[in-house]
Amino acid sequence: MKPVIMIVDDEPAQLTTMHGDLDRRYGGDYRVVAHAAPRTALEELEAVRAGGVQVALLIADQWMPVMNGVEFLQAAHALHPSAQRALLVNWGDKRAMPAILQSCAFNQIENYLLKPYYPPEVHLYPLIGEFLSEWTREHGPRMELVRVIQSDPSLRGYEVIEFLERYGVPHGVYPADSAEGRRLLRQTGLDGSRLPVIVMRHGRVLVEPSNAELMDELGISTLDEERTCDLAIVGAGPAGLAAAVYGASEGLRTLVIEREAVGGQAGSSSLLRNYLGFPRGISGAELAQRAYQQAWLFGAKYALGREVCGLRAAGPDRIIALSDGSVITARAVLIATGAAYRRLGVPNLERFTGAGVFYAAGGEVALMQDRDVIVAGGGNSAGQAVVHLAKHARRVVQVVRGESLIDTMSDYLIRQIRRLPNVEVRFQTEVVDGEGAHRLERVAVKDHATGRVETLEVQALFVLIGVVPHTDWLTGAVERDEQGFIITGADLKSPALFQGLKRPPMRLETSLPGVFAAGDVRLGSVKRVASAAGEGAIAVKLLDDYFVAPVSL
Repeated sequence: MKPVIMIVDDEPAQLTTMHGDLDRRYGGDYRVVAHAAPRTALEELEAVRAGGVQVALLIADQWMPVMNGVEFLQAAHALHPSAQRALLVNWGDKRAMPAILQSCAFNQIENYLLKPYYPPEVHLYPLIGEFLSEWTREHGPRMELVRVIQSDPSLRGYEVIEFLERYGVPHGVYPADSAEGRRLLRQTGLDGSRLPVIVMRHGRVLVEPSNAELMDELGISTLDEERTCDLAIVGAGPAGLAAAVYGASEGLRTLVIEREAVGGQAGSSSLLRNYLGFPRGISGAELAQRAYQQAWLFGAKYALGREVCGLRAAGPDRIIALSDGSVITARAVLIATGAAYRRLGVPNLERFTGAGVFYAAGGEVALMQDRDVIVAGGGNSAGQAVVHLAKHARRVVQVVRGESLIDTMSDYLIRQIRRLPNVEVRFQTEVVDGEGAHRLERVAVKDHATGRVETLEVQALFVLIGVVPHTDWLTGAVERDEQGFIITGADLKSPALFQGLKRPPMRLETSLPGVFAAGDVRLGSVKRVASAAGEGAIAVKLLDDYFVAPVSL
């Protein structure tokens, strides 16, 4: 049965026009229905739910009698929580502006549409396509270029799935003991004793592949025999990707080295709503994919799944040592390795990583439908996870060690969380234990105000409690603070190498001339995606001055 697109508007002419335009464009894949009255529309939505039919998109005019558009969308969302929601308003309707802003801030709509529109190819279909693309990504059928056969639960299987999600590779997941899983194993001639098994679209089979093997097979990593470059970027988060775009676009031979997936910590954010240029928000994974492709189109190369283990100077060159024994020779280096998620330090929970305990909120969020979950953390990443999980989970408990969210979370997120009916925020509380058979089933939380420990029956725990910089490999190479963050520019305490250069260190330059740092790994950086991307762009600009008089050591 086709998913439903529903339009509700009390203006007959506008309703008929939109119904006809959407039916012509999308009627082959969706059932487009129209109602002039919200009450009759809700009655049909109840019947649709009873019949087990999905609703992909709800469009409602704001100024209808009896029930306005926001009120209708709230009532409809209770019946079909996975549907996308669009508020329909007239061009230049200033009265509707507060409703749009408030509804977006409190997650009552995804976006708005304007009427009248003409031609629909310019003013209607592109926006409708975004709504349907977002819905299909989470709830619709999906192409499978890669099939993952794994045990359930499986830590390595979870890592592979997360990797495929981060790179936007269409895939399917099959438990090894399922009928389809057993069929695929027979087809590959394997007995399932070694998992996960990855079946590529062209028939090649990978058994327990490393990230590097998987990236090479998918053509994501583009490192060739040439191991010299103008700019080597270590880390493919927002700072590294921005530097790759600007460096490659300015003609620099640019190489990006990343040990895991592109996007860094931002890549695991379910929705970035305050990133410039994306009024509807954008997932961290999608933003990273776009930046990855953009840099690649300018000529940047990638060495993915490779870990850097050392950095040194050799005359005018900077030498990067990789864990496989190979080296990269570069005229300049940008360190943008970001930071790793802090662990809870609860031994009983570590064994459930990927089996109910997640240190990010990515593709597994959609699997939390009608489940009870906990989010540990009080920062923006935790807030974004809470908001996204609330769309799927039956109940979300946010556990915060501090006394409030004011100093750690953006105001728009705080206000949004306060309005979510299925979210409970507990302050001065932390996770102290967890248990289960094969997957997480219960979590113990301690209220430090009362000393009481309570056990909650939950199916998942999402941990977002801060970061630790990836700089252990830099010991002795550049100056760092006691926590491992890289010191740059005027903050350097002992810039001895610069004393004979007759110039101070540049703004983002480390204690080793020709080596720069940007993003979360740098001491004093603003922990925001936009600022990290900005620092990556600034670092490339600084190279113009550095390459005029490179430092030989």
